[in-house]
Amino acid sequence: MPDIAISLEGVSHSYNSGTPIKKQALKNITICINKSETIGIMGPPGCGKTTLARLMAGMVKPCMGSITTPGTGPSKVGLLFQFPEHQLFCHTVFDDISYALKEAGSLSSDEIETAYLKACREVGLDPETVRDIRQSELSGGERRRVAIAAVLAMNPSVIILDEPTVGLDRASKKKVIKEIKRLSSEGCTLIIISHDIEDLLSTSERLVLMKEGKIACDGPAKEILLKLGDEEETIPMLPYVTELLLRLGEKGMDVRRDIYGADEAYAEIKRVICETS
Repeated sequence: MPDIAISLEGVSHSYNSGTPIKKQALKNITICINKSETIGIMGPPGCGKTTLARLMAGMVKPCMGSITTPGTGPSKVGLLFQFPEHQLFCHTVFDDISYALKEAGSLSSDEIETAYLKACREVGLDPETVRDIRQSELSGGERRRVAIAAVLAMNPSVIILDEPTVGLDRASKKKVIKEIKRLSSEGCTLIIISHDIEDLLSTSERLVLMKEGKIACDGPAKEILLKLGDEEETIPMLPYVTELLLRLGEKGMDVRRDIYGADEAYAEIKRVICETS
């Protein structure tokens, strides 16, 4: 049996409980995430993805159910917020990355410095170049990497990334995806929440689809990709090339539907055309 990194049992959560504007965000969520697993969580806006992330990070407590992190505690679950400006609030990059370590009060100045240097290098930042730079002087991609470094400096057992590439240009997005893949290859437990299924398919071996505060399906990434094509309401979530192959299949072309990369889709369409010509 694999080691469990974090598990939720019958978790429900509501906002504004006991008031006329009560809103139930999560309904009876049960899920188990294993150590060293990279899992992607997707779904339409308002389906409960961010609420789920905050619950797993220990920022809020569920109204019902239980959340366990065997062998760890809430402080060992690191959360990268959707917008890094919500996470970076100190004067300099050094202060932002080392803030949580200083607040813990258990490390010496030398140990904090070592953790800062390591975290910067892990995300491809020169620690001396960025040390005294203010957040306002950073690009969107640099802010995202500083925020990731601040999480890594805490040495968490589980890292949750909420929309890690949203709002980034193509070059910055590629750097963040590369960093996620590096962390995954090194055995980190990663939970990636995103509306961008292409990002999830390129980083996660397992996908969870949420709808209206519930888990609609959970399984290997390519199996979930096929399920999305089975219902008209979830087809818009597919990558463009996957939807194209789906539509070609509906027109009678014998094409695979589990492809999401442009190059692989091109090769598949070329294969079918050659076979039928």
